[in-house]
Amino acid sequence: MVARKSNIEALRLLSMLMVLNLHSFWGYDHGRGLMQALDFFRESTSICAVNVFLLISGYFGIKWKWKSFYNLVFQCFFYSFGVYIVACGIGAIEFSLGGLLSNVKALYASWGFITGYVLLYLCSPLLNSFVDKVDSRHLLITIFVFFIAENFICRGSGYLNYGLLYLIGRFLNKSKAVDSLKIKAGRYYWITTLLMFFIVFVLFRFLHVTDAAAMQGLFVGYSYEVPLVILQAIFLFLVFGKMHLSSKFINWCASSCLAIFLIHMHPSIKEIGYYAITESFYNMPIWQHCIYLILLITGVFFGSILIDKIRIVISDFVYLIIEKFVSFLPAKILSVDTYIPQTLKRIL
Repeated sequence: MVARKSNIEALRLLSMLMVLNLHSFWGYDHGRGLMQALDFFRESTSICAVNVFLLISGYFGIKWKWKSFYNLVFQCFFYSFGVYIVACGIGAIEFSLGGLLSNVKALYASWGFITGYVLLYLCSPLLNSFVDKVDSRHLLITIFVFFIAENFICRGSGYLNYGLLYLIGRFLNKSKAVDSLKIKAGRYYWITTLLMFFIVFVLFRFLHVTDAAAMQGLFVGYSYEVPLVILQAIFLFLVFGKMHLSSKFINWCASSCLAIFLIHMHPSIKEIGYYAITESFYNMPIWQHCIYLILLITGVFFGSILIDKIRIVISDFVYLIIEKFVSFLPAKILSVDTYIPQTLKRIL
């Protein structure tokens, strides 16, 4: 097993903290004056969170392994059904058979990010093979084509952006950009953040772009595929890529970071849970709002990680049972090491 790089694992954890920060933002509907401006600023610091997560996947490359894919699938279904059952058990939502059965949509309809990530996971062997066979120049051209297609042809779908960020991550690895680029990436992260904040707040305050959907539809707004957000993610990745860090605790936490997203964004509870709670903080004095928000984010962050350690034990136990069953199958059935048919593998 390849040792986890703590600097990148720390970035992975930071990206989940940024997601929690993003999902606590209600600046379009609440606040005024300086406090509202500061609210938009903190949103601007974190808007690249999903892109950072995808860059990390691209940089190291998703290696197709049955157990890794099993872990992703098991985790999604575990939280899809588990959070629903717990929410019903504590009376947060009313149980229904239809509601329970709707959790089978864990891989394609429950969480928007998961739908795209599973698709990326399935396509990663093809993307990896392509990157291995082309030079950096042609890879950059392909990245540019993905960028144009996502922003001007498939605008709003979002799925091409997963491939775009994955290929950018592969390019950063292939070109050894982390070591070769001699730029002050931290400074450029803050420049892109400030520029984004200025543009978005002007659009909101003076040009009356007053809701999230409208802002996401703009080429310079809060959207994952726009140039500033992509650049912000790249600069932040370079900052952490150059760090020298070793921490077992960070690695231990990072192995459960996806649970943070899956728990607080579960479709059955997100509107009445994390979203509703964070919006209610806007009725408090600013100092109380900040304290409660920090406590909530910290609690959700570490609470989700601790819950996931239980999930890992269950997941490993179930995998052992599956392995035992598979051991009785004919070896010929198990000879293909990925889902890619042998004919396609020969072409690649």
